Amino acid sequence: MLKLLVVDDELVILQGIVKILKEGNTPFTQIESAMDAIDALSKLSHFSPDLIITDITMPEMNGLAFIQEVKSRGLCDRFVILTGYDEFAYAKQAIRVQVIDYLLKPINKREILTLLRNVAKEIFEEKDFWEKQDQHQQESAYGDHVDKIIHFIQQHYHQDLSLEQFSELTALHPSYVSQLFKKETGVSLIQYLQDFRIAKAKELLMKKKSLPVQLIGHQVGFENPQHFMKVFKKVAGCTPGTFRDNNGNPNSSGG
Repeated sequence: MLKLLVVDDELVILQGIVKILKEGNTPFTQIESAMDAIDALSKLSHFSPDLIITDITMPEMNGLAFIQEVKSRGLCDRFVILTGYDEFAYAKQAIRVQVIDYLLKPINKREILTLLRNVAKEIFEEKDFWEKQDQHQQESAYGDHVDKIIHFIQQHYHQDLSLEQFSELTALHPSYVSQLFKKETGVSLIQYLQDFRIAKAKELLMKKKSLPVQLIGHQVGFENPQHFMKVFKKVAGCTPGTFRDNNGNPNSSGG
């Protein structure tokens, strides 16, 4: 779930806060504590909290300077101040460093647990938003990959095309290219390529009636004439010659 770091230089208070939070049944289930800002910075090297609760008055580095340091390092961006000093100057500085809330000691159990639940709700909503954004961008990227493949086929269908070429074109693994294309279009990549080539062959058969069938097959990307005949019949329902003789109607009996 969520991670929380509590920083306070008074051990009894620190232990009390941690006990309340652990027993409070909030989404912050991983809770670490630190005795001062220096100790906290050390723990942040291996612990990445979603929220930090910190005291202000601490030796070596106060809580406000600690917050600025953590932010500058990009280690956390959510903070709650818990202090015994109800002073406007501190509150003003807290606003300046954009803390979520400024709570006073002695700790109000209900207040801090309610705050944590509200913060957790905001974190989950934010994470859900970015996950949806990432998913949308990913889906958009998938669509872009397929569009790129289709455009490439339309421009180079007459050449000897391979799955490796589409892999290089999209920077995706060859097997994933096939899966993605079928998922997005409903047909396999090979089937789409064959259908496109046969559609072009049909155009040539009707436009250039003096052109030999074998040459037409070669012009639309089939190196082997027999393979062209087989694929054409499978897709069109008749041989290329019959298709031409029947003026593009595979079911016509001629005459």
